[in-house]
Order: sequence, then C-alpha cells, then structure tokens
Amino acid sequence: MNLLTKITLILTFASCNNFLFGQDCKATVSIKTDVDKAKLFVDDVYAGMGNNFITKLDSGRHVIYITENFWKWKSKSISDTINIFNCSDIILNYSLNGQKILNTEPQDVYVFKGDSLIGFTPLLLDLQKGKYTLEKPDYTQKTINFQEIVSGEKPELQFVGQEKGKSFYETTLFKVLVGTALALGATTAYYKLEADKKFDEYQITGNPELLDQTNRYDLISGVTFVAMQINFGLILYLFLSD
Repeated sequence: MNLLTKITLILTFASCNNFLFGQDCKATVSIKTDVDKAKLFVDDVYAGMGNNFITKLDSGRHVIYITENFWKWKSKSISDTINIFNCSDIILNYSLNGQKILNTEPQDVYVFKGDSLIGFTPLLLDLQKGKYTLEKPDYTQKTINFQEIVSGEKPELQFVGQEKGKSFYETTLFKVLVGTALALGATTAYYKLEADKKFDEYQITGNPELLDQTNRYDLISGVTFVAMQINFGLILYLFLSD
C-alpha cells in the first residue's frame, strides 16, 4: 500500500467519525413555565407534564408547544421554534400567564418594541415574542429578548455620561447666600420697625430729629431690602442653572 493510499484511507476514516459523532450529538434543553401542570410537546410528540422539563434534542430545528389543561376554560398555550447548533445546551422560560414585570438597573429606562415606545421601567408587559430595546440618556443602549424577560433577569445599562459634581444646594456658596439672605431680611425688618416707631413719636411730639431718624432708618431698611432681593435672585439663578 503506497503513501497516497494510506493518506486517503485516514482522511476517509476521520470524515466518517466526524459524521457519526455529529449525528450522535444531542443538546440538553431545559424548559420552564409559570404553570404547574403544563403539557409539553416537542415536534408534535408529547414530552410530559409539569413546569420544569429537561429533554435531549438533536441539532436542527424543533417546534416547542406548551399548553395548560385542555379542559380548562380559556386555557392558554404558547408555541415556539428553536434552532440548535453544535449541540449547545439551552435554557428556555415561557410565561403562560401573559404578563411579566420588566425592571432594570437603573430604573426609568425607555422600553421600545420595534419603533414604538411602550413605557418606562419598572413596566408590566403583555409579553410578545421578539426583541425589546432599552434606552436611557447617558447610558448604553441594550437589546433583550422575550426569553430574558420571562426568566426575570434584571438588565443593567452601563453609564457612559459624565459624572456630575455637587449640586448647587450642597455647596458652601449656597449656605453662605442663604445665611446672608436671612441676615439681610432680619436687618430690613428691624430698621423698618424702628423707622415706624420714630415716625409715630414724631407725629406726637413734632420733633424734627425724630423725622430725620425715621428717614435714616427707612433708607437703611430700603438698602438692605434691595440687597436681600439681589441675594435671592442670585440663589434662584444658580439653582436653575445647576
């Protein structure tokens, strides 16, 4: 037997082995439902009853059909088609109750089905097969599928925005401005009361010095009041621009 013949036989034997092993390879498929006594059919063959199934399937396309008790009024069912490649194990979750809460980290995430915005997380969904897109400003976009929602997973979106510094009301400047505004308010009230008191005395006595004091106190009260208004305006401006 020459060398070429030997090589040909070896390659033929290896190909046959790969083919045979590929045919024998099976994937472990775990199927869970939210109904205690659901019935499972795989490729139209009855596979058992319960809410947690484990079966072995060949590579290729398979039809999964799960239903509640046939005799139950308005019994629910679900059908799905799965494709198994390279005999990889699969975990499937199905909800026959039809609704599931989708929560995310962080919350208040936009949830899109196709091009339609259907709500914000946490969100009670009427489950439909397909993909859902999660979006939030300053976070990465994430796409999840029907199975991930049914399994109860909590998708996390990665923050990609810029970290914000302290809010204005947490700064020392805010505290100083508030303290100054209170002091100016108290000063304004004090001198206004003093001006009113001196003016009352002036009306009784007619003493011109009391009128001068009234005018002086009114002036001080007016200046501090204007300063207080400017102070409050600055606080409001910095707060809104934060």
